[in-house]
Amino acid sequence: MKTLRNTLKALLATSAIATATCASALPAGWLDSLPAWTATASSCSVDESSAGKYEFWLSQFRYLGSNVSGASRLPQPITVRCNVTPIYDYVPANPNVFGSTASWISPSWNSLIVGYKDTDGISTKAQVGASLRRVSRATLGESTVAIFNSNLSASVVAHEEVKQFNHTFDFQNYDYYVEINLTRADTTVTTPVAYSVRLTNGYVPVIPK
Repeated sequence: MKTLRNTLKALLATSAIATATCASALPAGWLDSLPAWTATASSCSVDESSAGKYEFWLSQFRYLGSNVSGASRLPQPITVRCNVTPIYDYVPANPNVFGSTASWISPSWNSLIVGYKDTDGISTKAQVGASLRRVSRATLGESTVAIFNSNLSASVVAHEEVKQFNHTFDFQNYDYYVEINLTRADTTVTTPVAYSVRLTNGYVPVIPK
């Protein structure tokens, strides 16, 4: 048991070092459990209002050239929307009984993770925003599950951050998507960038002492 505990501690230490090297703002030792949904920002659908102002480069979604959103009270962002593909867990009624009746259930995701670069950190000239949205198939009504705002972080390098939430997913009655908005007030700041989004049941494991 002691050997196993030491092995786990070593693995988590290695994970923490890798996280620091990637400048990730995820908590040290953070783990994603499967199944998870993930998308690159460049694979998402662009809103028609963003035509001529955006570009995709590899995984990145960003402003094209000197295009900006404007510095008014209501800046016009560039926007993409990423469809969340339905995913299900096949869960036995009693995991300790072989052959126990199982059923398909929606995943228990609790984390929206955004990969991005906000070029002025907590200042407001550049911003990456993301929101997880739920759409009722019966009524077309929409509601917001989680909101991410890059201006809450001082980081100006490419990295990931997490917004945790409480929600019971229901793919039988609702559709889901993630909307990404970039704003750039003027050309005194370089373009902000979004490159990935994912939904997962994330956590930091507790190592027994």
